Amino acid sequence: MRDIPPETTAQPSRPRTLNMRQLEVFHAIMTTGTISGAALALHVSQPALSRALAHCESRLGYPLFERLGRRLQPTPEALRLHEEARDVYRGLDRLNTLAQRIGQGGMDTLHLACSATFANTLIPQALKQLMRYSPHLRIDFRTATYDELPDYLLSGQADVGISLVESSHPGLKSRLLGRQHLLCVLPIGHPLASQTAIDPLQLCDTAWIGYPPDTPLGRLCVQDLAMDDTSASIQVRSPAIALSCVQMGLGAAIVDASCVSQMSTHDCVTLPLTSAVHTDIWAITSARQPCSAAAQHFIDALHAIIRQMTADCP
Repeated sequence: MRDIPPETTAQPSRPRTLNMRQLEVFHAIMTTGTISGAALALHVSQPALSRALAHCESRLGYPLFERLGRRLQPTPEALRLHEEARDVYRGLDRLNTLAQRIGQGGMDTLHLACSATFANTLIPQALKQLMRYSPHLRIDFRTATYDELPDYLLSGQADVGISLVESSHPGLKSRLLGRQHLLCVLPIGHPLASQTAIDPLQLCDTAWIGYPPDTPLGRLCVQDLAMDDTSASIQVRSPAIALSCVQMGLGAAIVDASCVSQMSTHDCVTLPLTSAVHTDIWAITSARQPCSAAAQHFIDALHAIIRQMTADCP
């Protein structure tokens, strides 16, 4: 087993900080709970690890553990430090994921993550345009909720995210690609299906499919349309799922225009709302590195499709 080199005695004027090796020792002990377990995990001897822990505590100026037989009980200070240490190790995991992706030819693959709202219509249309110019490009395409997207992008699991919500994370940047109107979709036999336009408040007295208020469309329905979300017969987290419920005759729903662009009209009626409300479509990428050529071509293709869709709307 390799030994941990002793640390040079710190001068009093130096800040009391841990280096990466000491952080590794601390994290291993917190994770395993014993000196022996940590030594095994780090492939060092137990005496070497005990000395390294003593150096950590000496450098910080306070104890990190209480000795309870063979186990170590973390002090409150250690527990607080470990909260931050977990963030550091999650960052390392993201770095390793990206490194593996590059090593496996990941730069020849475009990784996409998007809201399920766009999965059946806009994204496939944009990919069709993209593949005409890059027929050998590989695509990794997954759906994610708006609150999951940042993790995919920050971890390197996605190059581009398409969302209804602009990202506020400092490590990400957002580009507004366009806007789309909200429409009401109703089953053929719905009591409001014969109207020329739908007042959203009328839906609250019928069977309708709604969204939780913490979702993008849920917030629009409550804040902009003044709808009572608790009156919905069914709540879903995606307009695509809401549309499927409408097609099964479970009630009406308010959805994005892109959801209904490829929909069959045999079992549903699509009507405008009396209140003009729209949703935004955002492309989200890393703020720390430029887009790849493939990612930029995809964004441009999607932007063109959204512009055409908007132009075709009455």
